[in-house]
Amino acid sequence: MNLLQIRQQFRTLSGRFDLVNIDGSDNGANFFINEGRKFLDRKDDTKNSFASRYKVLNTGRFSASVEQCRAIQEVWMATTAGRWQLEKKSLQDLMTGYLSGFPTGRTNGTPLYYAPCIVRYIPEGAIPSDIGAFIGFVENPAGNSSDFNSILLNVPVDRQSMLDIRGLYYSKELVADTDVNYWSECNPSLLLMSAMRYIEVFNRNTQGVKDWESAMSTDIKQLGMDFIEQQIAEVTEMEG
Repeated sequence: MNLLQIRQQFRTLSGRFDLVNIDGSDNGANFFINEGRKFLDRKDDTKNSFASRYKVLNTGRFSASVEQCRAIQEVWMATTAGRWQLEKKSLQDLMTGYLSGFPTGRTNGTPLYYAPCIVRYIPEGAIPSDIGAFIGFVENPAGNSSDFNSILLNVPVDRQSMLDIRGLYYSKELVADTDVNYWSECNPSLLLMSAMRYIEVFNRNTQGVKDWESAMSTDIKQLGMDFIEQQIAEVTEMEG
């Protein structure tokens, strides 16, 4: 089902005709549908929870930002010479051990380490003008975008490279009437129930919230069990 179909069904099942116009256009329903999407994304891991975001870095770049990433779990790098996994470091270790001096003065090389980094600075909206000569030390690749996650590399790349940033990502936001995502296509009933749960949240109806969560719990649990079954398939012994 696409967003228009989800929204029309939402109007029928919830009885909230005030949230969907007569012609089916949005009058507030999209908010509850997309908040329901995010609730399902966070509720349990499914095969759709994990994704790769590919980013091409030009020579001299040492950071990357990824939108809608809930948690970075692995970072891989590829060049014409091959592919390898980067080792995670804390931001403090990366900055004290590798990122000395101004970013523009660093020697290019082959990155082996990365660290998730801070994506906000205060005040928000623009880099403060009063830091003057120290502006070259600012290493905030996300630029105050709240929906981004970011990483820093231990050295700028010495050739065009590709990053494969793997982790937990939100499913696609539904904006246009023709938009679809994992929940609307594969589990539209769960998306509808989750959207209606959010109505009860804003109505401060604790029992209504619990009732919707109880109604969804079996289906969500089964999706999680399917994912676990896939993970353990053909595993015959424990490591260690």
